[in-house]
Amino acid sequence: MKDYIVKNLDNPFGKVSVKLGEDIPLWVYVKKALQDIEILNILNLYKIDDGVTPFIHLINFRWDPHPSIDEIQDRRRETGTKIKTKSTKPSRIGILYFDIYLGARDKFDNLVRKVIPSKMYIPIEDKHGRYLLDDIKYTQYQLVDKLLYPAKNNGSVFKSLLPITIERIPTTETSLNGYIVSDANVVNVQVFKQFELTLASFMHIPCVLSYLEVFPILQFCQGVGDDTDKFEYFKPEPEYEIYIKAYRKALDRPDFKYVRNILVMACKMIRDYEVETYENLSNPNWWIWKLSEYPGTLDHRGACHQVYVGRMLDTATALNLPIPECDKRNMCTFLRYILQTEFKDVDIFNFSNKRFRMNEAISTIVTAEISAKLKSLFKYGTLLKMDDAEPKMKMNAFQVIKNLYKTELVQSIDFANDLDYYENLKYTTNGQLAAKCF
Repeated sequence: MKDYIVKNLDNPFGKVSVKLGEDIPLWVYVKKALQDIEILNILNLYKIDDGVTPFIHLINFRWDPHPSIDEIQDRRRETGTKIKTKSTKPSRIGILYFDIYLGARDKFDNLVRKVIPSKMYIPIEDKHGRYLLDDIKYTQYQLVDKLLYPAKNNGSVFKSLLPITIERIPTTETSLNGYIVSDANVVNVQVFKQFELTLASFMHIPCVLSYLEVFPILQFCQGVGDDTDKFEYFKPEPEYEIYIKAYRKALDRPDFKYVRNILVMACKMIRDYEVETYENLSNPNWWIWKLSEYPGTLDHRGACHQVYVGRMLDTATALNLPIPECDKRNMCTFLRYILQTEFKDVDIFNFSNKRFRMNEAISTIVTAEISAKLKSLFKYGTLLKMDDAEPKMKMNAFQVIKNLYKTELVQSIDFANDLDYYENLKYTTNGQLAAKCF
């Protein structure tokens, strides 16, 4: 009877063949996570009268996969002139060297610059994906989907430094001649804790309609022209002399939904943000000021909206985005790609859309620390002083190694026999949705 059961046991995954590829080395992800702190440079969008803006650049990266044991010893304490160090057991660790080039104000509000040498110890995996730390081997098998999850309101959630949450709401608009624009969506992105129009994230860019590749099909104007035979004119708010003219044949085309989406978003944006004049609409500085209106926030700390949106997409996530390079350079280009893509073709059983991402997940140890540092730096805005910034730039060289155990991403191999091994394997069926286009 026993032989019969084993012989006829049906394994539903027995014939599944999955090619997941190889994970990128951990030190590459850590390097990308460290570079995320350069988003501080977005404060250049909002300069005050003296023009002094803080900046930060990470330069001179160097990876040493074979350091000597003396280079990775951790100093415990000093007793007079004698330094005692903690002995290290066999470990497979490399060192990532880098310099932090920092610019901030001194006590006289002048811009001063400083280079801060830094390093970080990174565990190195073997060909089996195992880490060796203090003579203990650690391993993990993690199968996850790629970067896209479905969300409510026909939206999507993209995994990144901050969750990029998009929603699409069907909307209609009517022109001055009674032309009705249907089959269009207002696309919102979650900024802080509320959804805001995605189009507003682009308004600090000059010639925004050209950047979004809808000009001259869509144009902002101050009145109705003599070309009403070809264009439809929309006046979102009766009190404001701001018009949007749209090429009628483009609006009629079924495959031009992207253009219709931009049109309905532009109309709603003019109403919601109370854009009273055409000059305000076309002034990037006005939009930076308008979007930075948060209670208790001084103007010189501005660009709150742009700062939050800019740091959504971390470089480690962008590294793995399977989209054209020009669409993942920064959060603005990625949002433009999202506006042009529906993400409707979703297959929850498609294993080809999955991959190993253990090293990427481990690098979030650094990502979380960088995010905390950015939060403390942004509160000073363009008035950031060197005395406040320099202490925040001290990177803990053992940050990844000391926090590796807390993340529960890796587990020590400590089995009495081979039968114990598979009993510790765990899997989940949650979060299997993945887009074919990703």
